[in-house]
Amino acid sequence: MGFSAVNPVVDNIVITPAFMPDISVKDFADAMKLDGTVTPARMKYALTDSANSVCRELKAWTANALHQHGSLTLEDYDLTNDTDKCFSFKKAVYNLAKAQLTEHYRDYDTGKDATARTQELTPQIDTCYRNARNAIADIKDEPHSTIELI
Repeated sequence: MGFSAVNPVVDNIVITPAFMPDISVKDFADAMKLDGTVTPARMKYALTDSANSVCRELKAWTANALHQHGSLTLEDYDLTNDTDKCFSFKKAVYNLAKAQLTEHYRDYDTGKDATARTQELTPQIDTCYRNARNAIADIKDEPHSTIELI
């Protein structure tokens, strides 16, 4: 066994509201290519915060799905309606969490290249936020952008 300067990603589960699927910290780290530089505790915190944000935004949609379709879980909804909203939910949570972690970790570099590194990470953060917004729109069956003529 060799020396590793990063923390091993230990699986931990983020419990979400009853309708939504729970989130695995290890699955998040694997999907978003996090190597353990970010501690599992910080990942779990970011995932919990992100899941709460996404669930809050989907509160009306969830209530409608429960009332109209009688689905007990999002997985049931997917099976009944032949959709992939569980994937979209995880995509939204994962991307929001990664954006938050990247924002918080980019300011730790104090070397002379810190400013350049911060500017390099900005497009990645923006992409994660956009992916999260698009995933939420997919769940709600809304378009990804709204364009109005002025």
